[in-house]
Amino acid sequence: MTEVDLDPYDPDLTEPGVWDVYAAARAAGPVARSARRGGFWVLTGYDDVRAALRDTATFSSASGHRIPTDGTQRSIPIDFDPPLHTAYRRLMGPALSTARVRALRPFLERTIADLVGRFAARGGGDFVREVALPLPLAVLTELVGFAPETVERFREVTEQMWSGLTADGDEVDFAGAARRVSELMASELAAHREHAADDFVTTLLTAEIDGRPLGEDERISILATFAVAGHETTMNAASTLVALLLEDPARQERLRADPSRAKGFVEEMLRHRSPAQNFARRATCPVSVGGQLVEEGDAVLLSFAAANRDPARFADPERFDPDRDVRGHLGFGWGIHACPGAALARTELTILLTTLCAHPRLHLSDEVRWSGLQGGNHLGPTALPVRFEE
Repeated sequence: MTEVDLDPYDPDLTEPGVWDVYAAARAAGPVARSARRGGFWVLTGYDDVRAALRDTATFSSASGHRIPTDGTQRSIPIDFDPPLHTAYRRLMGPALSTARVRALRPFLERTIADLVGRFAARGGGDFVREVALPLPLAVLTELVGFAPETVERFREVTEQMWSGLTADGDEVDFAGAARRVSELMASELAAHREHAADDFVTTLLTAEIDGRPLGEDERISILATFAVAGHETTMNAASTLVALLLEDPARQERLRADPSRAKGFVEEMLRHRSPAQNFARRATCPVSVGGQLVEEGDAVLLSFAAANRDPARFADPERFDPDRDVRGHLGFGWGIHACPGAALARTELTILLTTLCAHPRLHLSDEVRWSGLQGGNHLGPTALPVRFEE
């Protein structure tokens, strides 16, 4: 058994050293053991991670998608296995379907043009706070039906939750922060009961699953998934894209010369930087991975980020190359738990890049600051100070 010293909540696990940690874990073998957070196996190879994602009968999500997998996390649909997971996804699907994303495109184009236009008129600022965060929050009001005053609270309560997972000691109140998220969702449901609107929140009030009405706790959990996942990953992805353009000025010049290449930049960012990096599972039976026996009940961390830089799958994986063939990357996961908002995120990010190309060049005005792995998973800039200048 090979051991690695990996704690997904270590605040030092950030840019650029996080990639060295993943490389060391890969070098240790296809599966290694970390003694942190109660102990868990780490899978870093592309083939092994993808195989585990496809084998939901062996690698269960029902104990939670974060380490430790203690069964206390029950976010819908990510912390459920089929058949209930399938039913929940079917319920959420219409809000994120390809047809819905197509219908949203004019709204996305207007919203992004307005955000970027006002940002450029000011000469720049912190891209994270002024563009990358407001964008997904605006989309959530249109996509789901959240009130603007509700989405204004999302970032605050989400950061409170992540801080509860990264620190040690009884003074940390993760449960309290999660409760505040639930209270926000319950308020939205109450407001829609009083004043029904033609939106996704209203559909949940009468939705059924397996022939029964949804429970209030289920409605709250579904909305919380939209609220947290719906803004966190897009914010990080948008900021990371811009950070990559500024990291190497030649990248920005290549994109500006041909904005139609934006899709390639988006896909390579998802592979190379993986804004959502690690998801946990629990083995339901003994299983051999790379010659190592994983026992029934063992926690397993599937590292999407490490797998996306597996040299056995992607040549020269440390190099950012928007022209490479990235088909099959795990930036949005794989299998039944693949991100349901992938089409929406791709569309938002592609429009954002092409819109930026219509404005003067971006330059860094100060140092980029990066988060640690928020919730053991999410990575992105926390401050990205930029200026517009030809």
